[in-house]
Amino acid sequence: MPPKSMSEVFAVPAYPKPRKLRQTWLKDVGYDEAPRYIERMGLVELEDFLEVAAERLDYVKIVTTQIIFSPHEWLKRKIATYQRFAVEPYLDHSFFMQAYQRDVVESAIEAGRELGFRVIEFMNTTDEVSAAKWKAWRKLALDLGMRIIQEHHPIHHWDLSLPPRASTADEILRGAAAALEDGAFMVMIDHEEFDLQGENTAKEIGKVVDALGLENIVFEATSPKEGPMLWHENLKLYFSIFGENANVANVMPSQAMYVEEMRSPLLRAKRQ
Repeated sequence: MPPKSMSEVFAVPAYPKPRKLRQTWLKDVGYDEAPRYIERMGLVELEDFLEVAAERLDYVKIVTTQIIFSPHEWLKRKIATYQRFAVEPYLDHSFFMQAYQRDVVESAIEAGRELGFRVIEFMNTTDEVSAAKWKAWRKLALDLGMRIIQEHHPIHHWDLSLPPRASTADEILRGAAAALEDGAFMVMIDHEEFDLQGENTAKEIGKVVDALGLENIVFEATSPKEGPMLWHENLKLYFSIFGENANVANVMPSQAMYVEEMRSPLLRAKRQ
C-alpha cells in the first residue's frame, strides 16, 4: 500500500472552491502599514503567500489608500495574481465613500473596472442618497460586468452626527433589500454592529440569517488597528453563534491560516 498523505493521516476535510459557506475573505493593505499595521503584501510576498493560503481564501479587500496611491500597473498585476489563484479582489465600501465625497462615483466605478476589479462593495446610506441614484450606480457596475456586495454598517458610519446605536433586524433587511433585488450576491455585516448588539446578537442577527440564509451573509472582523486581538474575539463569537461554516471577512494575511483551525470544534477541543 502507498503511504498515506498528510491530509489523510490527520483526516483534514477539503472544502473546494467555489463554495457558498466557510468562506474566508482577506484584507490586503499592501505597503500601507504605518502607523497601525505591521503587515505588508507586495507582489513578491503575495505569490508565496497564495501558494500556501489560496485554497482557504475566497475574496480579498484591497484597501482604498492602496488603490489611490499605488502605481496602477502594479495594482493590475496584483489583482491578476489574486485572480490566477481564484481569490477575487473587491473594492471596499470606503472606495465608494471617497468617490461619493468627491462626486465621482460613476467615474470611480469605471476606473476600478479598468484596473481589473470584478467585484465592488457598496454600503447603506441615509436618505440623502436617493433610491434612483443607488439603482443607477448598481446598474452601472453590473453593466460593466461587476458583482455587488452590500455592506451594512451602523448608520452613524455614514452620518457621524448620529449617535451610535444597534440596528434592528428589520432595518438591516430593509437596507439590503434593494441591493439584493438589483443583483447583489452577498450582504456583509460590519463588526461594529455586533459590538452594539451585545447580548442581542443571536436574536437580531439571527433573524437576518434566517431571512437571507447563512450562505448569503459574511461577518466582518475587526482590524488589528483597533485592537490586536479583537479579530480573534469576533471570529470566536461568529463561529459559536452561527456555526463553523459562517463566512468571515477582514482577515489579515497573518491570520489566514489560523481561521480554519478556529472553525474546527475538534481542533479547538484538542488545544484546550
